[in-house]
Amino acid sequence: MNNSIQSALRQLRLSGLAQSLPVRLQEASANRLAHAEFLELILQDELNVRRQRHVERRVKAADFRGLKPLDQFDWSFNPGIDRKLLYELATCRFVREHRDVLFLGPSGVGKSFLAQALGHAAIQQGFEVLYRSIFDLVRDFLKDDAFSQQDRTLRRYLKPDLLIVDDMGMRSLPKHSGEYLFEVVMRRYENRSTIMTSNRPLEDWGKILADVPTAGAILDRFLHHAQIVAIQGRSYRVKDVAVAPRVAGGKGKKPGSEDPAVTLAAFEEKMETTP
Repeated sequence: MNNSIQSALRQLRLSGLAQSLPVRLQEASANRLAHAEFLELILQDELNVRRQRHVERRVKAADFRGLKPLDQFDWSFNPGIDRKLLYELATCRFVREHRDVLFLGPSGVGKSFLAQALGHAAIQQGFEVLYRSIFDLVRDFLKDDAFSQQDRTLRRYLKPDLLIVDDMGMRSLPKHSGEYLFEVVMRRYENRSTIMTSNRPLEDWGKILADVPTAGAILDRFLHHAQIVAIQGRSYRVKDVAVAPRVAGGKGKKPGSEDPAVTLAAFEEKMETTP
């Protein structure tokens, strides 16, 4: 490949084609490819490179915390997880239909892994994704609220096709957190898709947000079109830690044995009786 071709490809910003052209020229000569076949191959090379770079840019913009694809999940550790359901969600039909997903379960069972894996699958299919922990979300709004730039923050959370809000329930949140989350959920409701993860049952969200009415309003909208994925079991992070034998006659449930899924009706019933 001569210098004039290389220069032209650089000016046209056809870097993918420039990388593959020497090999494709040899292939065309060896296989006596027709002109149209050769042109199709080099154009496909350029499209592949551009598609990959587009995915890489969107992955970087999503700001994932620890991204791994779904096929790297250790399904054998917790066979109770509905593998078929997760791969169905990975088709991103729920994103196209503007529905939501809620992962519930104790710490370490794979909620964050699966949520981010679904985000990666969405990016592969051309969707824009944003990953934030609930603490990131609150901090973003608090910071920009102090500088009267809350609208800019809200636009950032409303724009993505898929928003992932992780770590709900890890600890209590600052004042006004419920208002910020409600604004995001309300505006995205039936317009964009949201994935949330929580290690606390729904009945505790009022305490976490320190605002029972707002928690009820958030769940009312979020659960309307949501797929709930309830996961039980031990933490994968401590899977190799020896478990002490149980004392004879000991009472109590095993860690992770509680059913994390609480219906909205049960949540509202409990909240109504709370003074």
